[in-house]
Amino acid sequence: MLNKDIDETEHLIQALMEQYPTKIQTIKGIGVISAATILCEYGDISLFSNPAEMLSYAGLDSSIKQSGTMSSTGKLVKRGSKYLRATLINVCMTVMIHNPVLYVYYNKKKQEGKHHRVALVHLARKLVRIIHHLETNQEDFDPSKLK
Repeated sequence: MLNKDIDETEHLIQALMEQYPTKIQTIKGIGVISAATILCEYGDISLFSNPAEMLSYAGLDSSIKQSGTMSSTGKLVKRGSKYLRATLINVCMTVMIHNPVLYVYYNKKKQEGKHHRVALVHLARKLVRIIHHLETNQEDFDPSKLK
């Protein structure tokens, strides 16, 4: 019974995503359900004027500790949507497999001495910047344009 309900819900989500075309699905490794989650959590992406606002909304920005003349960045802030943050980080695993350029970026972060989860967060931040660009310019994803 539960599997039947899950299948029905997935079909409804797919039908809704056909009504609202998005460029998020042009990124290999992001499925319909993940794209729907990202789109639903962000809402209208055109309301975000830059990727930094989207990062902050997802809770993927670093906390800043300041005291006098000293300033340092710390851990991730826990503001924002935990569902969006989890979806973006989990999607990075499959996106990295299907896009060699993003896999190279992940390996670069690992070679810098970053832990696996920290490197995934860096990749999620890059993914948010990519999503912002795709949605604001209405372009399909092209890995050859990545730096």
